[in-house]
Amino acid sequence: MSRARVRNLVMVLVTLIVLVALFFLLRPEFSAPESSDVGETQEQPVALAINGNTMSPDEVSVTEGDQVTLHITSDHPVELHMHGYDLDEEVEPGEPGELSFEATITGRFPIEDHDTEAELGTLLVQPR
Repeated sequence: MSRARVRNLVMVLVTLIVLVALFFLLRPEFSAPESSDVGETQEQPVALAINGNTMSPDEVSVTEGDQVTLHITSDHPVELHMHGYDLDEEVEPGEPGELSFEATITGRFPIEDHDTEAELGTLLVQPR
């Protein structure tokens, strides 16, 4: 074999080794999602307290696809109305109410006292 041919072969091998080394050093780290997180509906119980014209917490944040259950207490009779989902729940003082739904629509939705139309808080449904 000629010297030029040997030199070319050595250069190709060195280049190949460098490229392989760079591939392993610079490749992005992929973390596969855990199987329990993929496409699984989460149950989201949320305790809401209504005092006067305020709701605590004033914002309920859930993820699209979650099964949400609002456990509602109030210091006065109230008919809670959730816009976007068009859901209502009447709550009497000392008698907790419950409102369950699947969060299928993303966005921000006002929660109001249906009788007075006072906005009490917000439902935030974030995309999955």
